[in-house]
Amino acid sequence: MGAERSCVVIGTGFEGPHFTVWNTVYTAIGAAIFWGKSGRTKLRIFCLSDVLDFLELPDGRSRKCIEFVIFVVLGCLIGIGFVKPNSVQQALTAGFAWTGVFAKRV
Repeated sequence: MGAERSCVVIGTGFEGPHFTVWNTVYTAIGAAIFWGKSGRTKLRIFCLSDVLDFLELPDGRSRKCIEFVIFVVLGCLIGIGFVKPNSVQQALTAGFAWTGVFAKRV
């Protein structure tokens, strides 16, 4: 009788985030609520302000909109990437929580 061979499949161990419409929407809402509560006068994203200063964007309405959009997009990418929310509560929390890691209070 011959020796039996077993085959073991080794995965990468890394599972990328799963973006769905609803977890993205609710994570964006969480980030937007946090921005609305603290705003750009109390929150600054590390390096983002420096990059916008380097690009010489004037401190006006367009810069505020750009900062808000980048803030919400980063909130979705980082929040969903870290938390992988499966419920509305988790998605909202992911939108809130990422700011504690990547934003500083001024």
